[in-house]
Amino acid sequence: MKKTVLAAALFLSAAFTINAYAGFSIEGAYHAVRPDTAYNINPYNVSTVSGVGEGNLYTLLTTTGKIEIPLDYPLYRLSAGYTDKITCVDGIWGIERNVGLKIFDGSEDWSLYNKTAFKNDNTTIFQCSFGENAPRIVNGASTHFDVHTFDSQKTNRYDGISFGETTDTILMRIMNVRNVKDVDTLKTYLKTQYDNGTPVKFFYCLDEPVFTPFDDELQKELNSVKPSEVRNIDPYCLGIKYDSVTEENTDYFVNKNSGNEEMNEFLSVVKDLKIYNSDEDKKFFVSGIYPDNSGVKFTVSDEEGNVYTSTLSFAKADFINAKNTELEFVSDNENANEIIKMYVALNYYHVPTESVTGDFNYESTGIKSECITKKEAVLPEKVYALEGTTVDFNNSLLNCSADFGDKIEVMDDDGNIISSDGRVKTDDIGSGEYYLYVNGEELGSTEIIIEDVQDNVLSNKKVMFLGDSLINENLYTQYFTEIAENEGMELLGTRGNEGSKHEGRGGWSAYDYCNVSSKYGYSNPFLNEEGKFDFGYYMKNNGYDSVDYVVVNLGINDINLSGHNSHDEILSYFDEMIESIKAYDSNIKIIWNEPLMLFDSGTTKTAKYERLAFVKSLTEHFEGSEKDGVYFCPVYMNIDSFGDFKFTISTVDEFNQDGSMKVTDTTHPNNFGYEALAKATYAFIENIAE
Repeated sequence: MKKTVLAAALFLSAAFTINAYAGFSIEGAYHAVRPDTAYNINPYNVSTVSGVGEGNLYTLLTTTGKIEIPLDYPLYRLSAGYTDKITCVDGIWGIERNVGLKIFDGSEDWSLYNKTAFKNDNTTIFQCSFGENAPRIVNGASTHFDVHTFDSQKTNRYDGISFGETTDTILMRIMNVRNVKDVDTLKTYLKTQYDNGTPVKFFYCLDEPVFTPFDDELQKELNSVKPSEVRNIDPYCLGIKYDSVTEENTDYFVNKNSGNEEMNEFLSVVKDLKIYNSDEDKKFFVSGIYPDNSGVKFTVSDEEGNVYTSTLSFAKADFINAKNTELEFVSDNENANEIIKMYVALNYYHVPTESVTGDFNYESTGIKSECITKKEAVLPEKVYALEGTTVDFNNSLLNCSADFGDKIEVMDDDGNIISSDGRVKTDDIGSGEYYLYVNGEELGSTEIIIEDVQDNVLSNKKVMFLGDSLINENLYTQYFTEIAENEGMELLGTRGNEGSKHEGRGGWSAYDYCNVSSKYGYSNPFLNEEGKFDFGYYMKNNGYDSVDYVVVNLGINDINLSGHNSHDEILSYFDEMIESIKAYDSNIKIIWNEPLMLFDSGTTKTAKYERLAFVKSLTEHFEGSEKDGVYFCPVYMNIDSFGDFKFTISTVDEFNQDGSMKVTDTTHPNNFGYEALAKATYAFIENIAE
């Protein structure tokens, strides 16, 4: 990676080897404190941002005293890949800047931004030139504004800052209640903030590190100490970092060292990798990285000479937030049907400025054969459904999909094809065994049991729905009540609408129900004085004397809960909740929904496969639990993987000519989906009711 060296007032370009000195480094920080909006009288709710070395001085503690290191301004951090640092490069100590800082003072060439796609009644939006050295990456942070991408700025209704259509312009959006509706007022505001010592600052990712060497005296001081003898005393510093060589992630690659540092850096941030539609003995390797002003092209090659390409767009990529980004690799060769998916942690990655090519091969950057997937289906023994609904076998597919070019068929006992897309309409079939075929190979079967809505199944029965946002949105219980229409049926709960109460809490997991007193504004009524999940404690406190069925919808947020998402731990909390319910009344029938799958698209495949893997663990863990009155309901088979989700028609404007419908929520179904979920639950209860 190239660094730009700042000596005196001159910028000199030179190439350096990162970590050439086996010593230590001090990295920057971004510590932002935003006043409580309920008490803040400043209409812009300005954040106070602190870095390492506030006061433009960093003090390093050694065994012989202190070394005071002057800074032109504090060291900041946007991500692990883009952080300022005090470091030693090729034997020279200095400051390496990876975070750019733009300060607005009102002298900029502001103008009103009049593009139709950006207009709304709530705000006024302005534009100015960025100036020299416009970056490629669009992520950043600001003291006064939320930072947006160009696309998200279009629909923003609040104060926000972003780059323009290209990064050589800045867009600043201000709410009308601020009374900043013309250029002169904006300039006055920016100048006033600057003069008051609270200037509007925008932090962004530098394309190339800028290295400023220290003077000779400081070089001698820093070279005189041993890395093991230095200590940090700065309140914002994350700690002293000891340099180490970046290595490939050997979970997915055959070697630790490709022989190229830039390639190593990329391979080290790969957090998941799967190859679909490939022979088990085929060999693939990462062959190149090609950055330009709009993004980065990555290539994977196989030993037959096929090249698979994925392009990451800077306009859409996020290099700051800790969320893995999907790279999908495909080949132009129609005979190369493989699809390669990598999931990379961009918040640890620094994009190179030049192409990374060389003599890469399977020995240097090879992808492990374990990454080549096997097509499977996670099918339950039985699926319960009402007439007029859909059973979707696509939701059971693991490592295969029509999106990957696979042929999906469902056949009956006589070998008749009853579906050529995996979706089975219950009006078109009768109860019986049905078989799933992918590319002509049988992957499994399930018995579909179809019922009419029976009367009085739940007459005078009490039902509780407990779980996450799928219950909290109220539609699940509302449709269930409408479908059941059983005389005297009562839904218990402290939340929801009258007649369709529940205990749903958006974003909650089984871990939360067993451990936290409140989260996301919801209190936990199930924790007793000892902080344990206690169903009897809940029933007594709310004046309930009995309940016949408890329907639980948990698992999705558990899988996504950092630090508590191992299958064993999740299942232990399921056990804890079940044991507590049964301890209150062993006759209660517990129906635990197996996690719903997401909207079926290329970008949701990994999350879907994680859920299916959890369904397999769930099934194995609770095998035979039906005899104890604990049932696991495969509702994921009852939701149409495409049609039961929320869509909107895209707005056509000067930046978008595509007016097609697009899904707006890949997790929560639309009204038809919630109705299908309620029908699946009712059909299941019909089959276990006494």
